[in-house]
Amino acid sequence: MLILLGAIVVAVLVIVANVSRSHSQVRDVEVSIRYGKTPALVDEQTVVDSILKIVPRLQSMLVKDVDCGVITEAAAHVPYLKDVSTSVSVSGKVVVRATQRRPIARLFYGGKELYFDADGGIMPVSQHGDCDVLVAGGAFTEPLQADSLNSQMTALLTLATFLDDERKYGGLIDQIFIGSDGDIMMVPKLGDQVIELGDAEDLDEKFSNLMTFYRKGMPRAGWETYSKISLRFRHQVVCTKEKK
Repeated sequence: MLILLGAIVVAVLVIVANVSRSHSQVRDVEVSIRYGKTPALVDEQTVVDSILKIVPRLQSMLVKDVDCGVITEAAAHVPYLKDVSTSVSVSGKVVVRATQRRPIARLFYGGKELYFDADGGIMPVSQHGDCDVLVAGGAFTEPLQADSLNSQMTALLTLATFLDDERKYGGLIDQIFIGSDGDIMMVPKLGDQVIELGDAEDLDEKFSNLMTFYRKGMPRAGWETYSKISLRFRHQVVCTKEKK
């Protein structure tokens, strides 16, 4: 009986506390962003400002009138965030939690600068911070789509994602770019050669061939012997000699 009575008392106190909290005014808006190892591309105040544009009266509202779904959607308008969630704390704070998207390549496209992110999306560069990532560009013949990737961007994103996942290869490459014919070229961090990749298919095989050539062929020939290394052909690495 004492246990049952205690449970009833606790339940009543919780109900009373919730009723009291729901009729209290919002105390504050708190934003928490998980950056991981990526430099900060957005700050908490930018997220608060984005929320207040959609819900300008938020800080004077009662807790019971707060729509967490609307606030989550407003915060998600900030292009650098993902996994956004909203809750109201016991003290009456609106708490927004989010994770910053991780850039893997900086894309130069028709005078615009964008980031490819690790989840296969695109986002603008930021005034709050900068990331030292792979550089991507090219002779683009397809228009930039706001809500989808065209075929040229998809090819570059496929390669950028592969280089991000396979760090042993990603550490070799500084720049990637695509020609109007769809062929992808790469600039390595070491050496003056241009690496001709062709399309973004069979990347494991192509990079495995490149690594074998770097280990066994390049030391014999010399790093300044070739101006271009082609990986387009299966089971082959075709090199063009530097013109004297």
